[in-house]
Amino acid sequence: MDRDPITPRPESEPGGESATAGASRRRFLQGTGVAAGTLVLGGTAAAGSAQAAAKPEGAHGAAKPAHGRPHGFRGDMSDLKHVVILMQENRSLDHYFGAFPGVRGFNDKQALRFQDGTTVFQQKDGNGNLVTPQVDDGAWGNDHGAWGDVAHRTWDQWVRHNGASCMNYHSDGYMGFYHSVAAQYTIADQYFCSEFGPTDPNRKYLWSGTANSETGNVDESNYSRPWITVAEQLQQAGIDWRLYSDNSGDGRQGYISSWVGDYGDNELKYFKGFDPEGLNADDPKLRPGTGLIWRGNATYYAGHTAPDDDSDQNLDAVLKNFHDSCRPGAEHPLPAVSWIVAPYGWSEHPGADSQHGERYVKKVLDSLQSNPDIWNHTLFILNYDENDGKFDHVLPPWPEAGTAREYVGDYPLGFGARVPMLLVSPWTRGGHVASEVFDHTSTITFLETWAAHLGKPFRSPNISDWRRSIAGDLTSALDFAHPQPGPATFPDPLAEQPVSVAAGHMKPRPLSFHPHATVSVNPATGKVTATMTLTGGPKDKALSFQVFPDRYQAFTSTPFTVTAHKPREYTWDANATGGEYAFSIYSNDGFVRSFAGRVAPAGKGHAALPRVVVDLVKGEARREAQVRLTLHNDGTEPVRYTLTPHDYLGRTQQVTVARGKTKVVSWPTQEGYYDVVVTADADAAWTQRYAGRIATTTVPR
Repeated sequence: MDRDPITPRPESEPGGESATAGASRRRFLQGTGVAAGTLVLGGTAAAGSAQAAAKPEGAHGAAKPAHGRPHGFRGDMSDLKHVVILMQENRSLDHYFGAFPGVRGFNDKQALRFQDGTTVFQQKDGNGNLVTPQVDDGAWGNDHGAWGDVAHRTWDQWVRHNGASCMNYHSDGYMGFYHSVAAQYTIADQYFCSEFGPTDPNRKYLWSGTANSETGNVDESNYSRPWITVAEQLQQAGIDWRLYSDNSGDGRQGYISSWVGDYGDNELKYFKGFDPEGLNADDPKLRPGTGLIWRGNATYYAGHTAPDDDSDQNLDAVLKNFHDSCRPGAEHPLPAVSWIVAPYGWSEHPGADSQHGERYVKKVLDSLQSNPDIWNHTLFILNYDENDGKFDHVLPPWPEAGTAREYVGDYPLGFGARVPMLLVSPWTRGGHVASEVFDHTSTITFLETWAAHLGKPFRSPNISDWRRSIAGDLTSALDFAHPQPGPATFPDPLAEQPVSVAAGHMKPRPLSFHPHATVSVNPATGKVTATMTLTGGPKDKALSFQVFPDRYQAFTSTPFTVTAHKPREYTWDANATGGEYAFSIYSNDGFVRSFAGRVAPAGKGHAALPRVVVDLVKGEARREAQVRLTLHNDGTEPVRYTLTPHDYLGRTQQVTVARGKTKVVSWPTQEGYYDVVVTADADAAWTQRYAGRIATTTVPR
């Protein structure tokens, strides 16, 4: 949030690649000398944590029954009784988890590449000097200069807009607590903030599904926004909910920025439906336990919680209502849906440091674990409103110009940069990476899905059709059929001890869809056409593709939204570039297509003319998914192809194809992932690259 807070007094100053050819460094350069599939936690974590993750217990610690499902679980979404949502402040995914094994971080081989051969991890300052990510455990902030600048969509302006420190990231030891949570549960590595903007608009997406074209922090806590929130919709649907925050402050807009209060982050105070002005004390909206305003803790700021410092006593005070709700027999028990809003000092907003945020989150998890009936039937969602200018390397989805409700003038609202999301529950346990695109509205659509399952349906009218198609509803990150309840152990954030994660421990969650793109060349017209497609997925699922010229044209991004029913085409006119073409296509979860070459003039004989047709073949039974490359020779002389693994599985192969003939090569995948580069000796400029992931499940969601 771009504000001028009262800076809290700091507590303290923060102080073997796989032998398989082509194996991914991103996923498999994590060998630590421990057996694969085990988890070693540093700090105060006991060995029992790994055991609990590997050998889940039933509810209340009871052993699992013979059929494999813990007692008290039906194996579907009805087992979920509570959703607890905590949105923290201003961190990017790379800033916290770029070095964490298994996620798409600093070892990402499918990252955006610039025209000079550097990658997105090599940003240039105003003098042309390269700046790369560096470890930095200081509590620092950044300039928000990138907001409102469409030029930033080329993803090469980070240092010029935000300074060299924007590239820095926290060390494994400093992030030990959060890394332990991710290693034991689930992290989403394609989770983006909803808008390329600051705190308040992004928080409006979480609570209402839109910021209604707002792009700044304005008119804070003044109860002026007229559109409906999801909290009001839950109230109408008869679903219990509550927002937990400390209400210290003075008057209508009198939030404070210290170790108490809500830092103006209780977004419900921005909406007209929660305005307490003129209400009598006995108004139903204020009634304890049921009243809309009472549930939203949306009365005017009043009083001052003590102590106002970073002590455990303060944490007990500012989280008292939440902790009390988790107690057996509580007067106001934990409802079905709850949001938690932290005071500034605990919110992780720079310079409120990460370690204090970890202490706050651990207190929340400890409260949930204090009651096994709650812990074993709760989904805890930790996410972050925006990235505060901190570097993240993954391109966010981008709507085409004019997409309804996604533009202010010619400025696209979303998505913004990736931010962290951790999912803690019996259905996300075991060390998983969820790689479907999500944003803040995904939490709302998850609540919609859950409410419909419970027979209390609602639908937010504020989420745009485009955003609904692009962002998943979180269900691909959860496995309700195989719950793993029971206690977990997390290290003390103050220990600052790194977490060691064994090779292959973090497993990708399966997806039921995959993107593809193929290329065709028309010598008669000089046109090169890439066709982008989507196979599988839920009804109306869409993916965002972005096309970047690699040479011959200015480096710009052209976005396309693709559905299973609506493929899209991108055409390069080689007549305008001397017959040459070179461009790449990027999409979700490491999808890359690169095509380069020269359009041969029509009607002339050619000694050798390479052409490749690629099919993505889903796995069946015991057969893994494969990439089928059909190598053609449309010329008069033999073509020798070279296929090289750029990542994941595969071995370098040379295949010679005679004139007018074809040969088929089946390329392996690794849990559906592939990355292969194809070249031909007939044309040094001709190259094609295919990287991405083939759907690994057909289970409907």
